Amino acid sequence: MELNDLKDSLTALKYGEIATVAMIDRGAYAEIEESIEAESKDQKINSGIFKELAATVKDENEDLVVVGRSDIDQALTPEDFSRFIGQMTKEKHIIFVECLYLGTTEIKGFLNSLKENNLLENSKLVLLDLPQLEYMMLRDSLAGQFKL
Repeated sequence: MELNDLKDSLTALKYGEIATVAMIDRGAYAEIEESIEAESKDQKINSGIFKELAATVKDENEDLVVVGRSDIDQALTPEDFSRFIGQMTKEKHIIFVECLYLGTTEIKGFLNSLKENNLLENSKLVLLDLPQLEYMMLRDSLAGQFKL
């Protein structure tokens, strides 16, 4: 996917919608060293590019929140979800969830936290590097609650 395609996709994304960006040029469970090597070869679009894109397309009344683990060995907790939600101070939100090292339960927990706090309808939510297996599990378990 080209950078301009990504920018157009982010611009076209409506509030309340959830977009998924599949893993690029990696297996579903790539090792850390493999992803670092892929990033250095520009084979993978990383969240840094998405942050730059969001900065160019976001409005003044939107904030940008990137959800991910600070330590890949420590699962996100409800306190982490509250911290991310606390960063959403503006009227609208662009949210990137770095899914590569998150489990299905963590992703579902964050989505449910957004819904409980009535923030989903004012958010453009992008699930980055979502492995196919997690995508299928999320889609099936959240059917009727969220449209992935």
